[in-house]
Amino acid sequence: MKNKDGSKLIFIAAVMWSFAGLGAKLMSWNALSIACVRGIISSITIFSFRKKTKPTLNSSTILASISLLLTTTLFMSANKMTTSANAIVLQYTSPIFILILSVIFLKYKPKFVDYIAISLTLVGISLFFIDQLETGRWLGDLVALLSGLAFAGVFFANRLPKANPMDASLIGNMMSLLLFPFLMFDQNVLSFKTTDLIVIVLLGIFQLGIPYILFSLGIKRTEAIKSSIISTIEPILNPIWVFLFLNELPGILSLIGGFIVLATILWYNTRKTRENYE
Repeated sequence: MKNKDGSKLIFIAAVMWSFAGLGAKLMSWNALSIACVRGIISSITIFSFRKKTKPTLNSSTILASISLLLTTTLFMSANKMTTSANAIVLQYTSPIFILILSVIFLKYKPKFVDYIAISLTLVGISLFFIDQLETGRWLGDLVALLSGLAFAGVFFANRLPKANPMDASLIGNMMSLLLFPFLMFDQNVLSFKTTDLIVIVLLGIFQLGIPYILFSLGIKRTEAIKSSIISTIEPILNPIWVFLFLNELPGILSLIGGFIVLATILWYNTRKTRENYE
């Protein structure tokens, strides 16, 4: 029963996360303004749920927090610069970056399966950039790819000794305050449009804050391999919402590249998780 309950929590969290792209597209604010206010509201939501008031501060948690801030900021920027499909799928290349970071810093020796995963992911990524060369939005794809690297930093840092993922989530979102000066230069923020205000509150509470809480509860009760598979629903639903509400579709090469990347990451995560259990 506990396992089923955990799976449900992760599924709900993934579905709620998947509305990030639509929220970014609906708002007139620039990416940094969205990342700032969304993070602040999210941190308040997470803090209100916590039983302890003082987060743990150490090098591992701080590194994970900074990586989280970079992830959310770069991801929002990518959504403003390219399609939501490209932004979310390229962010999900993070397992490949985790592998690369492990090779560099932990002296991990890649296996044959690692080389296959890297090769297939690079093929998928190249299709994204080829597709965007004609539209001139390749810079958005590059920013999305950097968000994948930052996202890898979150997972990598949370594996380090004394790391605390929930504290890192709280501190990382609180660090969004560093982006506050950008609000002063965003005329759309100062115009106080009702739609923008409603969407940013929904993003902070229901798209980011509550899902973090649900995921942290669900991951404790769910096998790693199952949670990895369930979480894949986010990059699938994200572009679907944007298409249904805003009729945004990526190019054919991006669709093919996205399928290759998601299939590869799902296969790779499943394979590596099984190896860890054996």
